[in-house]
Amino acid sequence: MKAIMYHYIQEHNVNLPHFQYLNVKNFEKQIIHFKSRYSFFDCSEIKNFSIKSKIRNKIFLTFDDGLSCHHKYVLKILLKHKINAVFYIPSGPYIDCKLLDVHKIHLIIGKIGGLKANNLLLELLDNSMLDLDKIEEYEKNTYRMQSNSDSINNFKRVLNYYIKYAYREILINKIFLKCFEENEESIVKRFYMSRDNIRNLFENGMIIGSHAIKHKLMSRLSEKDFKNEIDESFNFLQDFISYKTFCYPYGGKLSYNKKIKKYLEKKLVNYSLSVESRNITKQDLKSRRQALPRFDCNEFKYGQIE
Repeated sequence: MKAIMYHYIQEHNVNLPHFQYLNVKNFEKQIIHFKSRYSFFDCSEIKNFSIKSKIRNKIFLTFDDGLSCHHKYVLKILLKHKINAVFYIPSGPYIDCKLLDVHKIHLIIGKIGGLKANNLLLELLDNSMLDLDKIEEYEKNTYRMQSNSDSINNFKRVLNYYIKYAYREILINKIFLKCFEENEESIVKRFYMSRDNIRNLFENGMIIGSHAIKHKLMSRLSEKDFKNEIDESFNFLQDFISYKTFCYPYGGKLSYNKKIKKYLEKKLVNYSLSVESRNITKQDLKSRRQALPRFDCNEFKYGQIE
């Protein structure tokens, strides 16, 4: 069985000339492509997966980050093709009306491009701000499936992985303010789905899951902090949840650890999704329910990022 991960699905935005996204038309072409080769699984039934389930040649779709384009474009296409999916929502933007740091990074690159963004970062960066012991590991194990330029990869790796959290938000905000003069709250309202949008997804048969609060790298958080990220996110989403499912921010094996998986089990989370380019097996359903693999959509036909 395949789980497929999506993020930005939209049309070209002239105000963000370097922004990376999957074109809406190609998204629907990919849906049709998948329908010709696989059988879509009803996502409301994923909670019942077991080693006895018939999962061969099955597929389901997931959408991360609570983006407004998911309601504007994706929902209509899914309903047209009689498919439901899992939408993973980070609760932070709804609580404090601020953009998540990870999305500020995407918007900066989208506005000025990777080279200029990287140059701005280097003007502000000092080696004392970096977790130098982790750089080699993160460089080997992040953004391997993405066809980014070296400057984009460096910009994202430094701010998402290498930098100490004490400096991360400060640097991101300094660069963001150099690129965007608009009030952040107004950007938030355009960028993310509203609560009513989430409710509309839920009422149309979509599954709503947790993507934590602030989209931080969970494995770098204290036990108290990662528990809070999980608990408060599910509390926020409780009116939209038919069963508990979680998605690790950033994904990949570096984004979680045994303590986090154990806590998700304790909180009766039915399954959690990571990022790993392979099928979900029956052995995964038996012993790795809190770290099920997902493919990125750009690994398949019509999934090319523009």
